[in-house]
Amino acid sequence: MPLLPTPPPSRLYTWPVRVVLTIYSGCFLIGTYTHAAGLLRLGWLAAPVPVAIGIYWDALTVLDPLAAVLVWWRPRVGIGLAVVIMASDISVNTYVYLAGYFGPPVAHLVPVTLLEQALFGLFVFVTAPGVYRRTNRL
Repeated sequence: MPLLPTPPPSRLYTWPVRVVLTIYSGCFLIGTYTHAAGLLRLGWLAAPVPVAIGIYWDALTVLDPLAAVLVWWRPRVGIGLAVVIMASDISVNTYVYLAGYFGPPVAHLVPVTLLEQALFGLFVFVTAPGVYRRTNRL
């Protein structure tokens, strides 16, 4: 009797889990584009931020697509990476904004990109525990 190939783990998930993983992947691919475009436009270790922040932003050019793939290939690792990336990226970008590296912060006004990132981060923080429980143990 021939063995049937096992479907990829993603096909075993309910549609809400697949929708959340698709949103994760799509948003991390947008982040990949953003960081790659920054590298092409400004080069490595973009000034005027401190070197450590430049290294972090450059590393996101690799970490964002890795998260986009891992949420499907090794979901529990990918979800963990997604949470770490979003927590650190929101923190770093908020610090850069408040420190005024790209101009003085404007009272009661948050840049649209930081707001979008914070909303996606909130989505990740809220959905990650439930999706983590519903994915395979890889």
